[in-house]
Amino acid sequence: MSKIPIAKRHRWRLACEIVSDGRSQRAIVLDMSQTGVFVQTGTRLPPGADVEVRVLLTDAAEPISLRAKVARNKQVPPQLTSVARGGVGLKIIDAPAAYYATIAALEGSDTAGQPNVSAAPQPARTRYRVRVKQADGPRSRSVEILADSPDDARTLALAQVGKGWEAVTADVLG
Repeated sequence: MSKIPIAKRHRWRLACEIVSDGRSQRAIVLDMSQTGVFVQTGTRLPPGADVEVRVLLTDAAEPISLRAKVARNKQVPPQLTSVARGGVGLKIIDAPAAYYATIAALEGSDTAGQPNVSAAPQPARTRYRVRVKQADGPRSRSVEILADSPDDARTLALAQVGKGWEAVTADVLG
């Protein structure tokens, strides 16, 4: 019996939105490949469920939409989320050409398999401590995020903590 080759995963944090059964949830793409994505989310989705993932790729003007099926869940207790990442593994059913072009660029080749000299390595990201507070309550907390800018850190932090929170500050960690 021959093994099916496993697609190379590319670690890349991108804010996204997961839509399932008419409900929308902010989340974070942690890695992506030709065949799937792993999305950090606290939302529990049943294996086999159809989902839509809306993600804004670096050079895109608007988010792209991926159709996917839940392949697996990785649940992590809330007190361990700063150490371990919970979420869902999604198998891509349909994606636009821009998604596959992005994967090809990450692999250092264009869609024809030729080396892509314009694909520059991702710059080292800065670690931020983002302070968030409840929009309608007294609670607050800090979230550590790797991001390109303070604004990006705030966006990623809000995607991680979910609805009902506001970003207050984003400070660089030394």
